[in-house]
Amino acid sequence: MNKKKHFGLILAGGQGTRFWPWSTEEKPKQFLNIIGKEPLITQTYNRLKKCIRPENIFIVADKKYLALVKESIPEFKDSNFIDEPSPKNTAPCLILSNIALSQIDGDANIAVVPADHYIPDTDIFASQLKEALNFADSKFIITSGIKPNMPHTGYGYIKFNENVSSTPDNTEFFDLMEFKEKPKQKVAKKYLAEGNYYWNSGMFFYNLKHFKSFLQEYSPYYHECYIELERAIHNKIDFNTIYNAIKPESIDYALMEKVKEVKMFKAEFRWSDVGAWSSVYELNPKDEQGNVATQKGNIFIDSKNSLIFSTFEKPVAAIGLKNIVVINTENGVLVANINELQKVKEVIRELKCLK
Repeated sequence: MNKKKHFGLILAGGQGTRFWPWSTEEKPKQFLNIIGKEPLITQTYNRLKKCIRPENIFIVADKKYLALVKESIPEFKDSNFIDEPSPKNTAPCLILSNIALSQIDGDANIAVVPADHYIPDTDIFASQLKEALNFADSKFIITSGIKPNMPHTGYGYIKFNENVSSTPDNTEFFDLMEFKEKPKQKVAKKYLAEGNYYWNSGMFFYNLKHFKSFLQEYSPYYHECYIELERAIHNKIDFNTIYNAIKPESIDYALMEKVKEVKMFKAEFRWSDVGAWSSVYELNPKDEQGNVATQKGNIFIDSKNSLIFSTFEKPVAAIGLKNIVVINTENGVLVANINELQKVKEVIRELKCLK
């Protein structure tokens, strides 16, 4: 059995804007019980505990969220919180975290997971995650691919070579050929038919020292940022100044679309990125008309394929609705076509203009 130290890193800095009006900048979706009885970040932490020691699980986010982290995970220690000076997307965030964790053990392997995903099959997840962490001793970045069950246009895709793989234990790791951006419907149908395009889960597994060398080879700008931050690690003011000046970028654009040493395993667990209110509709049981009421007392009459979500005990009634979501919270009310929910970000922009 591999004795190398394994770290878990939970990315918890997202704003969760697509879940307005319940999710806000002050309390984003990862800290809410959107699916299940616990906040999404609590579920994520508990999944990681099945295969990584709690003292080796870290969370990176803006310091203003530390209180919410403690509220969601009472056992979590402040010393395991990595403070992100400003939101810069996942590439700078992972550089920051890599530097911080390398101070503890620069030869450790790490599992990077978003805080706001829903994965109910925790034992299967833990088993595959262990194998991915062990395989990260090889000089590869490993990601998890999710087999698509529909031509979804809201996910990025990863193309892999089904004929080239490594199987060190029970899990097969395939050569990854290409990252694809969120496609149009016609292209998504093509990906589904071809069979070697999986959804990009946003989870990554790698060795800390290898991550730095990958940046050096494939992403010179971010490698230089890494070096500058590493030099300023013991001077918080200088460190924050350098970090705040870094160009925001996702790790997919900055590195994953360029690096050649990358592998993918097929996730055997159920997964959702809980990306919009449509995910709540998809993940909950439906009545005979395809409706979802997440609380008792909510009523549908002559309605089909609709969702009612309310944070209040008073009943909400829907009459004659089709493909409509009704979200009722103390922060506001949202009524929208279920196929138009990606536009909730536009509501946020409009609200900011009104202030």
